[in-house]
Amino acid sequence: MLAIDDLYSFGEGVIIQSRSANGTTQHLVEFPESNERRWLPYFALRQIKGVKHAYVVGSQSEGNVAERFRLKTLAHALRNWNENTGALSSLDIDPLPHQIHLVHRILNSGSLDWLIADDVGLGKTIETGMLLYALQQRGQAKRILLITPAGLTRQWQEEMHDKFGLGDFQIYGHSFHIHEPREWKMHDHVIASIDKLKQESHLELLLQADAWDLVVFDEAHRLSRRQYGLHYDTSERFNLAHSLRRSKKARSILLLTATPHQGMQDKFISLLELLRPDRKNEFALLSLKPVLLQDMVIRNYKADVTDAEGNFVFHGKSTIALEVPVNQQSIDFDQALQDYLRKGYQAGKNKGYSGNAIGFVMTVYRKLAASSVAAIRRALYRRLSRLENDVLDEIIQSNFVEDERFQGELEEFTVSSDQDSREEFFDGEIELLKLLITRVEKLINHDDKLSRFMDTLLKQLLKDNPNEKILIFSEYRATQEYIKEAITGQFGEDKVVLLHGGMSHDERRDVIWQFDNEVQFLISTEAGGEGINLQQHCHTMVNYDLPWNPMRLVQRIGRLYRYGQQKKVVVLNVNSPGTVDEQIIALMYQRIEQVVSDMAAVQGDEFNEALKDDILGEVSNLLDLEEILEQASAGGIERTEERIKEALERAKNATNLQRDLFKYVSRYNPEDLANELIITTAHQLSFIEGMCKQLNIEIVKRIHDDKVLQLRLPDSVMNELGTRSSALDITVYRDMARSRKSTVMMDMNASLMQLFVRTACSFSFGGKTASVCARNLSGESFITANLRWQDVYGRRMKQDFAAFFIQGGRVYQNPKILGDWFLEEAETSNVIPTRDVNEQWFQLVERAAHKVLNTSSEINMIPDHVDWVSGAWLDNK
Repeated sequence: MLAIDDLYSFGEGVIIQSRSANGTTQHLVEFPESNERRWLPYFALRQIKGVKHAYVVGSQSEGNVAERFRLKTLAHALRNWNENTGALSSLDIDPLPHQIHLVHRILNSGSLDWLIADDVGLGKTIETGMLLYALQQRGQAKRILLITPAGLTRQWQEEMHDKFGLGDFQIYGHSFHIHEPREWKMHDHVIASIDKLKQESHLELLLQADAWDLVVFDEAHRLSRRQYGLHYDTSERFNLAHSLRRSKKARSILLLTATPHQGMQDKFISLLELLRPDRKNEFALLSLKPVLLQDMVIRNYKADVTDAEGNFVFHGKSTIALEVPVNQQSIDFDQALQDYLRKGYQAGKNKGYSGNAIGFVMTVYRKLAASSVAAIRRALYRRLSRLENDVLDEIIQSNFVEDERFQGELEEFTVSSDQDSREEFFDGEIELLKLLITRVEKLINHDDKLSRFMDTLLKQLLKDNPNEKILIFSEYRATQEYIKEAITGQFGEDKVVLLHGGMSHDERRDVIWQFDNEVQFLISTEAGGEGINLQQHCHTMVNYDLPWNPMRLVQRIGRLYRYGQQKKVVVLNVNSPGTVDEQIIALMYQRIEQVVSDMAAVQGDEFNEALKDDILGEVSNLLDLEEILEQASAGGIERTEERIKEALERAKNATNLQRDLFKYVSRYNPEDLANELIITTAHQLSFIEGMCKQLNIEIVKRIHDDKVLQLRLPDSVMNELGTRSSALDITVYRDMARSRKSTVMMDMNASLMQLFVRTACSFSFGGKTASVCARNLSGESFITANLRWQDVYGRRMKQDFAAFFIQGGRVYQNPKILGDWFLEEAETSNVIPTRDVNEQWFQLVERAAHKVLNTSSEINMIPDHVDWVSGAWLDNK
């Protein structure tokens, strides 16, 4: 073993070749830790004794070497756990066990070609971010391409930046443009719209870029290829993915979708062929050998998710419907509106293709009317002003146009903008609009929906807790402003904030902060339906209107009903069956609720609320009801109910098919990590406190229930960190770091943490071997090592930290009790066996280590190296 001078240290390595150049001897040194080889002059190297030599001869340094042994070993374990899971990095989330397991499973499988099919709401974006971060820590993914639906590019960019500190992702066609193929070299982290890249001109440019280490497809069920006999019907989106794979421009592909099967086996197999084209013939037998999915598909269900202590994460929710009686003004208005809609739809139908725009406007008017009287009132006034050639003021900002989270706002903007037609949709439209406006003015003065919301619903919610925080959803800005005006009039302007798609990212973050810390009411459009988490301070939600797409409702509820919610979530749906559409929407949700409850009762041993939510997410994702609702006015309630029933039956069958097949995929099982040394926050904290003592850093005070340590740094550490301040507050708790801006989160990216790990792992720190007092451990010794695997090209694929425990002549890997021992400061003993015994024990461990290397190997992952870290003799007395 050799070590280069500490000033420019590459760590410890082994000479594998020598040469002479210009009279100077040079050595090719392999450094196992970084997987690098470097030619270095002999005078820059010094010979050292490795762990095996020190252990066999029974060598031990002076002083409390046991504590240095513990810290050195723990430093390697921390670093390896972070590289394998990403769980100790600068994340703005607290990873759940199933997320850590997923990342660990993929990183240690020898392949990055996987389909992540986790249930809706379990954080596929978070899992992907953790995976990307861990890959970067390993140096295995320099070039990454994220391909998403057009409306989600910015959301992915925000999440990568905010939650994972991956701020260098740029959006193709927005942040930058490519004119020449060579320009791709300047962009290693790219997010792109699938519908942009599928276009021939963009695809041609993309295929001239250097290969991507990893290409991620979000909403991968949109990659559609159907098989009809020997003929394939291939979508442009599928062709994009297939072209990247066929041209070898994608070294690995990761597919994300909660509904990869959708009841269509051929379509599902097409996705599998994108992942593993070399196994195409095997997939033809998938129905007979579903076990094939184990090493390429991973699926977790909400019902199975627990926290680190094994407690179920989801505490249940209750849904309550508030039905508003219909008054005469509502009946009169709806009669006139239905007359207007019939004439509008007929006019659109008569014009053929060019009349589609009229049909679109009619459909949006229906949605607006079901939302609130204020929303349809504004639209009617705008339409009449347009026809009478009045100048229209811009009422809605349009920077949300490309974001599908804000579909309702985009519809509202489109029918209210100056782009609307100046010609009547049908003869007499102006007169009918004036009649509608007359009736809507009467209705707005007798709006029982708003009255019930304010006087009954809010009053009841605030009865026991006048300061209860309430999240209110509506699809439309006019409804949002209408509700705000009412709440402001009763509670004051400082009690309510709005969240909508016209806001910048920073503005939305500021609104969330206000709601968490100062404001009682948040009224949100679908801008708060995805990517925003409000569960820390709120558990009550009101849906002032119900979206036509049931998946939108699932996403809304997911803002509160998610990990971190400590209370039962209360969801209140306001329903005013004053229009045919509102009656149909209410009917739709009743039918969905019944189907989901029936399926949950059949699939669960006993009724399980979390299982019901799993199935609700799956069924909602597989339902396509918007077309049915759009045609509802023509078919009437009876025909619409029949079509909803048929659609639900199709979704139910597809869900059952998918669930049957997914019994064979990889999923979270705590036993899968039974042989791993599990690293927790407690290990982080113990390591930090131990290294503070070693580097003479004073822990001046512990505050906030010992969650924050106030340190005083010595000059030597200040110089290492390049800081002039000796005072530093640190924490290992993310909630503390978020709430105290001056407190440093001691993750693996913190400068002080990196100094601690670098110091503990260095040769000069010592602690490679030690005799330790271990009264709580039975056994004679344990030896630790980094086990490494590579691919067939010599690239490192996997590294595991392993502690081999010797007891009674047998070897055990990573016993759980060892993890507990690492939490306490170690004491040095002087019990060291003879050289013969040490040699015998080391040979036992060597055989065990190489057995692990061999048994964990796969076709594309072969044994590389065992790098011994430390060894200890145990004094049990």
